[in-house]
Amino acid sequence: MPAARAATAMPVAPVLPLRPRAAPSAPPTDAELLARCRRRDADAWRMLVDRYERLVYTVALRNGLAAEDAADVTQNTFVTLLDSLERIRDEERLASWLMTVARRQSWRVRTLSRRTVDLDQVAEQSEDPLADWDTVTALHDALATLGGHCRELLQALYLDAEEPSYAEIAARMGRSVGGIGPMRGRCLAKLRGILEDVR
Repeated sequence: MPAARAATAMPVAPVLPLRPRAAPSAPPTDAELLARCRRRDADAWRMLVDRYERLVYTVALRNGLAAEDAADVTQNTFVTLLDSLERIRDEERLASWLMTVARRQSWRVRTLSRRTVDLDQVAEQSEDPLADWDTVTALHDALATLGGHCRELLQALYLDAEEPSYAEIAARMGRSVGGIGPMRGRCLAKLRGILEDVR
């Protein structure tokens, strides 16, 4: 009986050493992001806004503001942060700093809103030009007295039939979107003063 053939050995692939998986990198700290923002790193700024935008907006809402005013406060809070990058020293307390700024901004908006004229209501009442002629005339005269950028802004916000957005108004006036909210508050306060003086 012929001798059994030796089994042919199958080639074995060399065993490669397994590489250890890289540990997931930790997200950058606030201090690191602020340092990068000071170097004009746009990605770091976006990360910082993404991290704290909801917190700031919630602070504004909890301080009694409507959604639109809360959005203004959120925007203005981050504008303040941008202006203060070089002055912030305690980077690890950034969340507290932002909450404090948001509360102060909210307080200013609430204070101004208590003293402002309800232009939406005036605009609705003026659909019939003879319905409340004295009020419409007083408002028209006050806006004329106000003049300048304030008159342009208030007419765009409250009396423009096309109802332009903040972004459209900012582009039209050559200003930043973040500056429209505070400017609106100042202009309404001035208009209120003019209307009270003529009573």
